[in-house]
Amino acid sequence: MSKLEEGIEVSSSPDLEIMISKGLKISEEDQKLIRDFCSTCYKALELQGKYSCYLSSNRKKSHIVTTAVCAFSEGNIKIYCHERAMADILRSIAHEMFHLRQHELDLVPPRISKKHYLNPIEWHANVASGSMLSYFAQKVGKDRIYR
Repeated sequence: MSKLEEGIEVSSSPDLEIMISKGLKISEEDQKLIRDFCSTCYKALELQGKYSCYLSSNRKKSHIVTTAVCAFSEGNIKIYCHERAMADILRSIAHEMFHLRQHELDLVPPRISKKHYLNPIEWHANVASGSMLSYFAQKVGKDRIYR
């Protein structure tokens, strides 16, 4: 599995590797928060596979068109984080992790005819990511997430 060129490993477990671009200035405390959130999502979603989560400071280098992308074939998610609030970063992580679970359950069709914003696959990921973020914020303290 390839890593981002400028990436540094933050956390690695047998099932989820988290990489943060050197271009991002994320404190040790926030790195722990991200690790804990990823672990919470992984367990809550009952993910089965081994995945990587790349937090990027550069859309172009990371091949991220919007704010995040899920690459099923590569077993990873990529999140654009430059100048984004912690709540938005975490919500994007949960959204893409939910897509990983949808893929594991064969709920993602090979071709989707509806536009992105009309797609039920996206609706479900949006609902799930918001719920995961709310749950986690209550668990760790809303002031640590919403700032």
